[in-house]
Amino acid sequence: MRDNTFKSSRSEKRALRLLDKNVEKILSIGISTGGSAEVNIARKCPKAEVVATTIDEKGLEFTNEKLKQFEETKRIVTKIEDVSKKMPYADNTFDFIYARLVLHYLDKQQIEDALAEIYRVLKPSGKFFVVARNNREWELTKPEFIISYDEKTNITTYWEQWEKKIIRKRQFLSEEQLQDALIRHNFKIQSCKSYREYLYTDYERTIKSNKPNFLTELVATK
Repeated sequence: MRDNTFKSSRSEKRALRLLDKNVEKILSIGISTGGSAEVNIARKCPKAEVVATTIDEKGLEFTNEKLKQFEETKRIVTKIEDVSKKMPYADNTFDFIYARLVLHYLDKQQIEDALAEIYRVLKPSGKFFVVARNNREWELTKPEFIISYDEKTNITTYWEQWEKKIIRKRQFLSEEQLQDALIRHNFKIQSCKSYREYLYTDYERTIKSNKPNFLTELVATK
């Protein structure tokens, strides 16, 4: 069964084009677009097991309920897991690792720890697709909405959407910073580009951002 309530994502579609339909093991870090990315990945790769992780228990409940209506669910394993900690997988396990809009929630040291683990569990020649908030994001252009910036962690605390309703904490990264981080962990950069995409401010994907957000997309191999 297909659900038309799933919203499309430009960056998600770009990742799908990279997938080989014959891959067998895929890791999705951060359960993207409320589960829709994982369903679409499973559809594109009919032989694959998709492991989808998050640290958000309520988000996991929402996703599991949503996934009940899809045949692909039997090949999607959802679980609570912190990518910045040691992951319970053997070396060289995954053909493809998908991390859309998740690494920017980590601070400097957590990203280093996460990339070390991602590199370890990615197969030789496997692909790593990552999308993160760029440091040219429009939400950073109004100083009065910035609550604080921690130079040690590179985390900015700010009011989202200029409405002073929701406080967010993220690490905004330039293309150079993201590439340098991956190169430090021996990834080979295939491509890196930035573009604008309208994002949703809630997990259920019902509230669209006021303006398109500025994202950096990077594709790397082991």
